[in-house]
Amino acid sequence: MSTLISRALTITKLGDPRKNKIEGAYPGSESPKIGGSEAVGIVEKAGSSSTFQPGDSVIPIGMGGDLWSEYDVVEDENLIKIRSDIDLISAATLLINPPTAYVMLKHFVELNPGDYIIQNSANSGVGRAVIEIAHAWGYKSINLIRDRPNVDELKEDLKNIGANFVFTEEEFRKENRKISAEYDIKLALNGVGGRSALAISAVLAPGGTIVTYGGMSKKPAEIPTSAFVFKGIRAFGVAVGKWMCIEENRPLDLILQGKLHPPPVETHDLENFHAAIDQTLEGKNRKQVLLIHPDYKKYIAKL
Repeated sequence: MSTLISRALTITKLGDPRKNKIEGAYPGSESPKIGGSEAVGIVEKAGSSSTFQPGDSVIPIGMGGDLWSEYDVVEDENLIKIRSDIDLISAATLLINPPTAYVMLKHFVELNPGDYIIQNSANSGVGRAVIEIAHAWGYKSINLIRDRPNVDELKEDLKNIGANFVFTEEEFRKENRKISAEYDIKLALNGVGGRSALAISAVLAPGGTIVTYGGMSKKPAEIPTSAFVFKGIRAFGVAVGKWMCIEENRPLDLILQGKLHPPPVETHDLENFHAAIDQTLEGKNRKQVLLIHPDYKKYIAKL
């Protein structure tokens, strides 16, 4: 049974991960294509046997993107109903990053409050979600970021949402032996690849685990042979968004409790999508960009 929804807004994430998707580095359908990775919408009409009703807040799933549009006709199995009391930006950014962070912290290593994890790309959408979820569950996080002009401001921002340590990758190279000696790090989360993956895997405790979910550097993940041979570490990969359809892995409760927040965003009207694409390809903005439906105000009142 099909359901007609009009989207309150659609989203494409700016920064290197989405740049890779636009450039074709990540898998997807052939160009030309409709863009967009996540969306939140309102059901306008529903078929007689549909499980949805007009006015329901929904997230499209399993559609492989193609979400930059004002309206769409969607099969019931490609929609998830969400609670109406979740805020609009959290709903629009719920589909991919929070479930990925949630699953990596929950399903690969048995962690207890006080345990340490380490990650690169800590200021990404996934990275920020990892920090907040880890903090909510009592885990300690060591976070790596790339150097930049406002690096102190970014460090403070990440600490304000729960990060215990924040280093630039260059700073970490000077501190890694000390970190490895002082902290028993059980889990490393890799969204960069290359030598950044080498840095975080090298400080894992014996029997530790590294999980790769992205490759912003566009280089293969480097993991030292000695870590496998002498420390018995394990390595896994997880597809971003793979778990988005599994109800228990959607961290809605943390959002509603105020413990998990959406990433910083910038809004564009849907008709001005060219500006969002230009900023993505030129790397001018590190925020996620929300494309707003022309009638978004009436939807904000509903969501």
